[in-house]
Amino acid sequence: MSRKDKTPIFVISGKSPFSAQGGGYSAYAYNLAWILKKLGHPVYIVALGDENKEENTEAGKLLLFKATLPLLNVNIYALPGLPIYSYIFAKGIKKIVYEKKYKEYIVWGIGPWGFAGTLIKKFFNKKAIQINNYFTTTRHEWWGGIKALKVSDYGFWPRLKYLAIYLTVVQYLALIEKMILKFADYILVNYRSTEEILKKEFNINPKIFYRIRSYVQVYKRRVLKTKEGSEIKLPKKYLLFFSRQDPRKGVNFLLHAMKILIEMGYRIPLLIAGGGDMLSYNIKLAKKLKIEKYVKFLGFVNDPKSLMKKCSIFIFPSIEEGAGALTINEAMEMGLPIVSTACDGIIEDIENGKSGLLVPKEDSSAMAIAIERILNSPDLTKKLRKNAKKYYKERFNPEYMRRDIKQLLLKI
Repeated sequence: MSRKDKTPIFVISGKSPFSAQGGGYSAYAYNLAWILKKLGHPVYIVALGDENKEENTEAGKLLLFKATLPLLNVNIYALPGLPIYSYIFAKGIKKIVYEKKYKEYIVWGIGPWGFAGTLIKKFFNKKAIQINNYFTTTRHEWWGGIKALKVSDYGFWPRLKYLAIYLTVVQYLALIEKMILKFADYILVNYRSTEEILKKEFNINPKIFYRIRSYVQVYKRRVLKTKEGSEIKLPKKYLLFFSRQDPRKGVNFLLHAMKILIEMGYRIPLLIAGGGDMLSYNIKLAKKLKIEKYVKFLGFVNDPKSLMKKCSIFIFPSIEEGAGALTINEAMEMGLPIVSTACDGIIEDIENGKSGLLVPKEDSSAMAIAIERILNSPDLTKKLRKNAKKYYKERFNPEYMRRDIKQLLLKI
């Protein structure tokens, strides 16, 4: 592409970046679209919604497609319907391409949602350019969740439910991912850990990977009848977890760490922000551990800025990420002292003891000790805050991402 080329780009996010259950894929899609628009391209963000709708946003035109399947909640279980939803996306894109008379266009998929691009290349337009951002694989992601679903915490049913999905739906999604990776013109990754996961599972030639630096900005989600961070009455000091509550996020290990801290005499409250499939289970677990007095579940929060900015320690107990974690990047940007598990790409973002404290996965005792270290050391807190912000600026910069994307587009 020449520097004057303003090829339209369709970013397939799957779930909407503005919905309560958007998650990491759609948050990344939003930031990617924002960068692409800054480069001057016509940008469309393609996502599922409660209605068919077009809306202009600062990151491009949001295209929502109403799609529901029996027995499936789109917000939580969207991936099982991925082939059907991808076909709906492909038809929608084809219609816009025809109406706008686009001769060339790019379909930029986020994770397995890149299947829409595969369908377009296979059935509608072989010359369409397919780019795919990858962070992890469906099998890797779901297996991490299953490992986190301890029967002693949640009982048998959640583990059996997720195991059944893993043995059926996830396996056929893995076949779809293999097709996506086969047809993609470029596979983009932000982390070495992602490359290793993809190479191990699909035996992919590393030469087809294209590494780009990433960027995340804390932005306001728009969901009606949900809390704003600024509207929540906050204690003077509090611990914070902020993310969608999937099994793989390891909230149960955080709750056990909280119980250990309480038994040690600490009474600092823990705020848990975010919706998700495990929210009700985690509320029950907090009651089971008899720590509900010190744990407040906020549900989905539209704007996380004030909530994150004022917390004493940001905690992220994840079992699986594949790449890094956007919420960790948000915490780094705001200069928060961070305690996280040494999980996948997170170890590429945080230097243990300098820009955050890393503990082994599934180790509640180690997590409690790390939290205690920060609570008892103003000097350590100050160092972690300073370095988190410094490392973020050095690693995550919109200009770096813009340059890398621009360089890629010039090669096409």
